[in-house]
Amino acid sequence: MGANAFSSLIIAIALLFSSSQAYAATPPKPGATCSKLGSTQINKTKKFTCIKSGKKLIWNKGVSVANKQLKPTPTPSPKSTPAPTPTPTPTTTPTPTPTSTPTSTPTSTPIPSPSPSQASSPLSSKSDYLDVSLCKLTNGSNQIAVNQSFQQNPFRVSNTKIINALIFPIDFPDLIGNSDPQKDFAYVADGVSEYFTSMSDGRSKSKWTIYPKYTRYGTKVSEANLGGRTTSGYGLFSAESMKLAMRTLDINEFDLIIYAPPLQTKRDQIAIGPAFISTSSNQKHATMLDGQSYDAKFPFTTAHEIGHLMGLADLYNYEAANDSAASSGNRSAFEMQFKYMGVFDLMNWAGGPGVELTAWNRWLIDLVSDEQIRCLPTQSTNTLLTPLSSNGGIKGAVIPLSKTEAIVMESRRAARFDKDLGFQSQGVLVYKVNTSIASGQGPMRVVSRSGSTDVWHRDAPLKPGDSYFVDGYVIEVIESGVFGDVVRVSKR
Repeated sequence: MGANAFSSLIIAIALLFSSSQAYAATPPKPGATCSKLGSTQINKTKKFTCIKSGKKLIWNKGVSVANKQLKPTPTPSPKSTPAPTPTPTPTTTPTPTPTSTPTSTPTSTPIPSPSPSQASSPLSSKSDYLDVSLCKLTNGSNQIAVNQSFQQNPFRVSNTKIINALIFPIDFPDLIGNSDPQKDFAYVADGVSEYFTSMSDGRSKSKWTIYPKYTRYGTKVSEANLGGRTTSGYGLFSAESMKLAMRTLDINEFDLIIYAPPLQTKRDQIAIGPAFISTSSNQKHATMLDGQSYDAKFPFTTAHEIGHLMGLADLYNYEAANDSAASSGNRSAFEMQFKYMGVFDLMNWAGGPGVELTAWNRWLIDLVSDEQIRCLPTQSTNTLLTPLSSNGGIKGAVIPLSKTEAIVMESRRAARFDKDLGFQSQGVLVYKVNTSIASGQGPMRVVSRSGSTDVWHRDAPLKPGDSYFVDGYVIEVIESGVFGDVVRVSKR
């Protein structure tokens, strides 16, 4: 008998035994005293669990016996959306430009947002966990502008206050803007605000100003050297555009600037929209729209670049992204761009189906609080993870491995900005963070289950009954539902 079959048999026997005990015992009542922590009894249509309240053991309020496991139901496949592109700067980071989305992604009906019902499994108390400061990794890469540690760029755009953002329209002698910028670019301001507000349960707030006129750039766009992923005109464009903005208005009022060319801009005129990252008080954070920005209904690419301005690194593979851009028909290079984090996280693939920011990225840039993260000890814990695509709750469980490396767990569901995730891509996502690895080389990497062959890790998340063994820890999902996932972690 295989290990999985044997485990299933043991679980089945245990369930049979606990069920018969529950029906034979005196019917429990919510709040009544019970004798064994974690024991369960079923009374009519409810299952009651013995929990700890203060120093007493009592029965909880009970939950319906109805099946709460994740069930696959087909839905439309993910839509194709353009993803980000390189990021030169005063300090600069590149982003990929995929031309299509996977054709074989499993699909499912999105699971509803969490209801007030809670998991029936016994959960660890807050005092069982380590202080979260022990899970805040230090910077092993020595990159300042962007990195995956808590030693962040001191000049980054901060979510701890209202972000004042400026959209500054720029046209060219051979690319003239004749329309109304305040109408043209309102969707950018609205979309970026919606995205970061959703990622933060409303913590991230921004105030947008769209300058009402186009300002003329001094060089023709055909001569500005902006038509390729690796062309060299972006640094000069950033410097010259900053001068134009400074001559036009007081830019000290703003935390970041988005330079916006006319809506008719093509990709062979402006190919990418880099992030120009400030690492001193003498610079201003900025990014730009490009020829692909206006093809998308939602500004995911711009949100990705603003993620850099907030301090986040690129999670995709730079080398493969450049190979893919150099040869648009190179399917292998296109696939390998996203080999580290697969279909997950905006900072990996802004055109993918799972663009909710990971719990780690949210924590780094103050979109979730320390209270929403659990730092795990070596002793066994049961942690309820609330789906990233819903508000509130615990968003991440972190196992510190060293000062620069950790394992992170989070709950993913096909809802909100993860709505295009297939059934296999829902559940508990496990990944490792290594701050010694530079941006674009895989500072975060999904831990795939044994036997997985999917290059984009679409089958990586754990379902109820699944488990991983990673770096001496056993990670297993003991319960799932609309409320999220209960994860048991123990040291072996």
